[in-house]
Amino acid sequence: MATTPTGKTSKPPTARRQTGVMGSVLKAFDVLEVFERKWRPLGVSELSRETGQPKSSLHRVLSTLVHAGVLEQNEQGLYRLTLKLWRIGSLALSEVDLVQVAFPFLEALCREADETVHLAVLEPGGGVVYLSKVESPRSIRVQTQVGRVTPSWCTATGRILLAHDAVLRDSVLAGPMAKLTPDTVTDPAQLRRLIDQAAGEGIAVTKSENNPEMGGIAAPIRDHTGRVVAALGLGVPAFRMDAALIARCSTQVARTAAEISRALNYRPLDGNLA
Repeated sequence: MATTPTGKTSKPPTARRQTGVMGSVLKAFDVLEVFERKWRPLGVSELSRETGQPKSSLHRVLSTLVHAGVLEQNEQGLYRLTLKLWRIGSLALSEVDLVQVAFPFLEALCREADETVHLAVLEPGGGVVYLSKVESPRSIRVQTQVGRVTPSWCTATGRILLAHDAVLRDSVLAGPMAKLTPDTVTDPAQLRRLIDQAAGEGIAVTKSENNPEMGGIAAPIRDHTGRVVAALGLGVPAFRMDAALIARCSTQVARTAAEISRALNYRPLDGNLA
């Protein structure tokens, strides 16, 4: 360490706080990592010793983590982890597993239908996010971006997902819904009927609602508990979406979504995966 004119030592540049990094957040993660190593309830003295943080500031970190629902304090005054981090981590892990499991089926459907295929989920705000896609090799095809949020009320993947999430469905239908094209349906009552229809038929179809030149066909994907965790979508240029294509591709999409659900260990009681 260097010595200042006052005789005090100063930290080397590499040890100083980096621009944009919040020290309080790093201190919180230091605490959480102790629980990762120890995996038992811990007191303030032990946490202070393990992290090197003074008890005065450590109390504030612990109070914040308790308020956030990440830690809880038992009757003996010891702190322990709640299941909140596990739930968050499980969601991330499930999405990684979902993408890995589904991708070969996306490729197969793309070859069969000769159209772009998506794997989509709802984000907390009610929009649709594509986790993965396989683009059609055709020169005229639907082009989308993985990770980009798109409206749910006017897309096939969004409607089939809203059909199985009552909370987000009510939130979306109660909020402002922009008319993105002349064909975009924005009337809440009509949208509710279309979403109910999608739930009953197990397939959602839209055409020229999110984009005047695009349409989509989607079916739900279920995990081992039967919960709908994603949607399988086929993106089709609107000019190719005639009745024959919709009928043919709806069957292909529904069958492939059922195959992915089976790969995720979904087993319906009646044995019918379609």
